[in-house]
Amino acid sequence: MASTKEIKNRIKGVHDTQKITNAMYMISSTKMRKARRYAEQTKPYFDLMRREMRRMFAVNRDLKSRYYDADIDESLHGGRNAILVITGDKGLAGSYNQNVIKAALALADKSDEYKFYIVGDYGWRFFRSRGYNVEENFKHSMILPTLDMARNIAVEMLNAFDRLEFDRIYVVYTDFTGGMDAGDAVHDRLLPFDIDDFVPEGDEHASSASAVFEYEPDVETVLANVVGPYLIGYTYSALVNSYCSEQNARMMAMDAANDNANDLLASLELEYNHLRQNAITQEITEISSGARSLKKKKHQ
Repeated sequence: MASTKEIKNRIKGVHDTQKITNAMYMISSTKMRKARRYAEQTKPYFDLMRREMRRMFAVNRDLKSRYYDADIDESLHGGRNAILVITGDKGLAGSYNQNVIKAALALADKSDEYKFYIVGDYGWRFFRSRGYNVEENFKHSMILPTLDMARNIAVEMLNAFDRLEFDRIYVVYTDFTGGMDAGDAVHDRLLPFDIDDFVPEGDEHASSASAVFEYEPDVETVLANVVGPYLIGYTYSALVNSYCSEQNARMMAMDAANDNANDLLASLELEYNHLRQNAITQEITEISSGARSLKKKKHQ
């Protein structure tokens, strides 16, 4: 059985750990609010761009472009796929990183050929250490997402797509729900575009609104010019969603750690009080026995 000194030292250690988890909770909360504020400042621009692309595809369903293919059957396996995987730089965020990695591996299993493009040190170490096909010259830390960071990622992958190195580009990230849920790891096809991602079936309003527009010199040229900015916006959105999800998952993990620490402290304090009470009782018993013994000797 542990001594009272050992228990006191353990209680002190738990209190010190609680200070760290509380600090990490507050830091993650601040980072998440900051990232969401940046995303809200740029959201109107990219929402407008998406609406214009939606208008474009609504009246040009037979568009012929390398960037557009509505006939790809996602249920079929195969193809040369580039997979952008967005993880965190560190752990201590529950199952956040593992969920993304599982989704990325499931997507790679459906490919004839694949190459991972990794954002986040955690994912980089995981895939590199296990021998997966990773783009060696592509390495980005998951710091606070910026448009410059999203631009560098999107341009590099778009250039590889233009060089015909891949048939499709996917992104695997965590969709932030905005509440205290951890968010789900999802995968989306970035290229080629799918009309279903822009024009829901039966959306007559989009078709009628698009009929008044003409594209010069042609739709294919316009699409080739907007695909870059669109990918930058989508990548930025995925980075921010993942970053917010990571901070949210870390907040939940630290909150759970605080609850566990409180339960452990309650148990240790109870054990400490029992040992202390037993020690006091034993001392009183020894003093009483000694007093009785002295009194007995005095009478003798």
